[in-house]
Amino acid sequence: MECFEYYHDFKSEEFKKIFTEYYRGEGITLSEHTSVFDQIENSSKKHGTKCIVYKKSDKLAGFILFRVIKLRDETKFFKYSFGYIEELYVIESERNRHIATKLMDLFEDYLKQEHIKRIVLTADENIYDFYINKGFEVDDSMSCVNKQKCFTKKI
Repeated sequence: MECFEYYHDFKSEEFKKIFTEYYRGEGITLSEHTSVFDQIENSSKKHGTKCIVYKKSDKLAGFILFRVIKLRDETKFFKYSFGYIEELYVIESERNRHIATKLMDLFEDYLKQEHIKRIVLTADENIYDFYINKGFEVDDSMSCVNKQKCFTKKI
């Protein structure tokens, strides 16, 4: 059985397992005593970070972590909101089945319900083509602290 659902238990063993696998693929080893899961939970409470997961046979097999960022200038005259993808991952055995695309579609549906019209993300070079094929463009008007390219998409 396969399903997509909103997920909130960032300290569950199944979330820790898939998130640790994701980080390992990024070349990062999480220690047993890492605070990253506390950080995700705190971000969920403080900044509204949300998660949609893909489950197959009741096991997490993919996820998208995201939030809406609301900016205001110092005069409080201008405000601007956009969706920000923090992390997107699908386990290797489930890739090339359009799972990441479905997660992105659900994220975009959420943003449309919230009347948000733009998505922003940063990405490693090995995934540029995926985002470009999904309608994202490199946005050189923005700079990213992590030195990666910034991608944007109007929805």
